[in-house]
Amino acid sequence: MTGPWRVPRSRAILLGAGAAVVLAAPGALLVVRGLAGARGAGAPSVVTTATAATESTARPSASVVDEGAPALRGRILDATGEPVPGAAVHLITAAPPWRVLLATTSDAAGSFTVAHPGALRLRVDADRDPQGAVRSAELRCAEGATATVTLVLSPAAIRGVVVDASERPIAGATLSVEGVPWAVPGASSDASGAFQLRAVPFEASAVVAVASGYRTSRVAVGPREDAPEPRLRVQLQAAPPAEGDVLDPDGKPVRARVVACEGGAAEARVSSEEDGTFRLPPSAIGCRAIALHDELGPSEATPVLEGKRTVLRLRAGGGIEGVVVDVRGAAVPAFSVGVESYAGAHGQSARGMPSRSFQGGAFQWSGLAPGSYVLTAGADGSPPTRSTAVDVQAGAVTRGVRIVLAPGGTVAGHVYDDRRSPVAGVRLALDGTSATLESAASAITDDAGAYRLEGAAPAGLFTLVAQKPGYRARYLSGLRVASGATLPQDLVLTPIDGGAGFELGGIGAGLSVRDGAIVLASVFPGDPADRAGLRPGDRVASIDGDDTAGMSIADALQRLRGEPGTSVGVTVHHEDATDALDVVIVRARIAH
Repeated sequence: MTGPWRVPRSRAILLGAGAAVVLAAPGALLVVRGLAGARGAGAPSVVTTATAATESTARPSASVVDEGAPALRGRILDATGEPVPGAAVHLITAAPPWRVLLATTSDAAGSFTVAHPGALRLRVDADRDPQGAVRSAELRCAEGATATVTLVLSPAAIRGVVVDASERPIAGATLSVEGVPWAVPGASSDASGAFQLRAVPFEASAVVAVASGYRTSRVAVGPREDAPEPRLRVQLQAAPPAEGDVLDPDGKPVRARVVACEGGAAEARVSSEEDGTFRLPPSAIGCRAIALHDELGPSEATPVLEGKRTVLRLRAGGGIEGVVVDVRGAAVPAFSVGVESYAGAHGQSARGMPSRSFQGGAFQWSGLAPGSYVLTAGADGSPPTRSTAVDVQAGAVTRGVRIVLAPGGTVAGHVYDDRRSPVAGVRLALDGTSATLESAASAITDDAGAYRLEGAAPAGLFTLVAQKPGYRARYLSGLRVASGATLPQDLVLTPIDGGAGFELGGIGAGLSVRDGAIVLASVFPGDPADRAGLRPGDRVASIDGDDTAGMSIADALQRLRGEPGTSVGVTVHHEDATDALDVVIVRARIAH
């Protein structure tokens, strides 16, 4: 057969021994020619049969082909006749529902070889971005025959625009295709709502559009023989709020925090009701949601689907067992333990959990969300002491934690007024030593203004505060004392003259905890933090290069305070910005 001929799409093409078929896009001209030197029809038959995929989404590798064995060989060319390396080649069933029989990739010369699939009816599909895609007409392979197929790629993109019910463009919509039994790259709409899916196989039956806050939309593609690059208009309708339920490990409703679209622009945080029900804004549709609880493990991240209740099941919590002893190793008879800091996933926060009292030197704390904990233990006559980091796993108890209560240090000195006269009756105490346990250490100045405060924390920075009616409260920060040692420290108090009620060295900002992060609760106008561009609500990411994740709020407070004239490096994230702000702030005397 020497002349070109057009084959109706309903007719199969028999590939005999040595046949060569040149195939373009569907419905294009097909040319069949004999190959010189090919094995004749009467040659012995050796059949290598391909194994069909059992799942429609499977993408098996091509069978190994022995030299000289019957095979299906081919080349992938672009529209100019140049070979196309790296093209995806699929042997699929001849008619829907499409199923992948074999899959391979063209080599550097645009060639591919697969084991002979046996006496089957099939099609050969190939695609490569940006050259395009091609699907052959129906082929029938004769047993024992080797055939050569050449496929010519042609443009096969699907373009369009995504709009809402008011014809406004929707940016960030995710576009994908249905009907193709293998993975096809998707696309996103740009600021004008436009999108382009490149090199879409001809098996695609529909384009699916998903956008936060909108109902999922499917637009049929239809046959593409006459229009291989259709242009679609996808209109999305606003979706109702997404509803769901939070359950404990036993399947009972529970109150918990729910986070959806975590870290994204559409991030939403709500709390479930006592009956476990919650409602997320429509923008959460298409995202994943997770339930968080202080005493249970987080739920699995679950997709929020339109029109379907999202069920979030919490996992079992963990626990910590340990002992509290003195420096001689003897059990402390009565003590308290609190969670100083916690680092967990998804912005969880165990900060603010009430401390617990224990007897007999041992403690057990169950019902803890998985993560890394730092505990603080305290007892009468001993300053609060912290543990090392303790990792807690869901459904497990971490044992062997040991906290040693060491004797505190001493701070001693005099308190004077601004005329250098001693001030009697001044109460001195420690401020911000722990986020969970208050220090009981205190002292009162005598008639000579002298004081001796015992029980200062032997580790870390602390702040000494001096207070007396009629004087400004004086906070002296950045202090440190070793266990059993004495730190001399004199203070000067300023009488209140109708102005400020306290003074300290710092940056002029207050701290709080929100969604597990340390944030600026307040920024005083005109003070160093304000002049550096910090704002209330800013998340404090690091202090002097140390990440605040899991940092105690007491530690963060002590690090930001300090002697006027000294500096501190701070990294913050504004609520309405994505980039971090790195600043070096010079501490000043803060009086308010």
